[in-house]
Amino acid sequence: MVSSTNDFTKLTIAKEVRGRLQEEFPSLMALAATPPAEVMKRCEVSKSSAERAVNQARKIIGMNQPTTAASLLKKELDRPRITTSSQSLDDILGGGITVGSITEFSGAFATGKTQISFQLCLNVQRSVEDGGLAGKALFLDTENTFAPARVAEMAYSYTDDPSEYLQNILVSRAYNTDHQIQLIDKADKILEKNNIRLIIIDSMASHFRAEFPGKENLPRRQQTLMAHAETLQRLAESYNLAIITTNQILSNPDNLFSGANNLEPALGFAWGHRPTHRILLRKSRGTARIARIFDSPELAEREAVYHITPQGIRDGPPLDY
Repeated sequence: MVSSTNDFTKLTIAKEVRGRLQEEFPSLMALAATPPAEVMKRCEVSKSSAERAVNQARKIIGMNQPTTAASLLKKELDRPRITTSSQSLDDILGGGITVGSITEFSGAFATGKTQISFQLCLNVQRSVEDGGLAGKALFLDTENTFAPARVAEMAYSYTDDPSEYLQNILVSRAYNTDHQIQLIDKADKILEKNNIRLIIIDSMASHFRAEFPGKENLPRRQQTLMAHAETLQRLAESYNLAIITTNQILSNPDNLFSGANNLEPALGFAWGHRPTHRILLRKSRGTARIARIFDSPELAEREAVYHITPQGIRDGPPLDY
């Protein structure tokens, strides 16, 4: 069973190398989950020192030992979740947003991707009994869509003074792909210091689609995306937090005879295999929106109706299909 420790003195390596590792990584778990090549680059140590440190860290925390399916099932059942504030949406998500994985919300404009993100930034701060994780949120804004006034409006449902909720949401504006990747690559210390339990990237597709246009750039975009996704998954597992990404949708010309179902998330196959859960959102009447499980290894393909209200994401009257 994997355990986490901050005791770097257990590493039998040079004192100078150990010091650099401690400055860069908040725990042995974070070190063990990082590829040696990245450790070598970030800590400016030799290849042999990086490989030795990572291998020792993995042995110390038990990462090299297999676990039983029964243990995995218990871990899954005990895994905390963040409520979306919509019971119907929580139901199709198996109880809410899970930690240790990436969940993607895709949809056209005004389907609720950012509104759900705002709601989760508030809900993660609530107690476990109230559907939260008693932690903070890190919001990576790639499209300049973070609206503190709107978040404050939603927070009034919980408090007369939303300032404390806003104080617990850290916002980083990512101006391009390189900056977005850099913010995530350097996130370890921020996560540890601030008890971050939720990372949101709104949106994942924006910079990648703009900066890697055309088929000639597709291989490079896929390679960059895969490396970025690997880092996100490492953070989700190392810090036991939830990661939410939003995505745009595109028409798939290979599905022209499937009607509305020819719409699918952007970024192609390279990114498509990375999120654990993928949810497609679409508009309905008035404040109603419909969420559909698009792809998940453990969630059935189901739909749920939720509403975007002044108070935030809520349930409402069922739709007459």
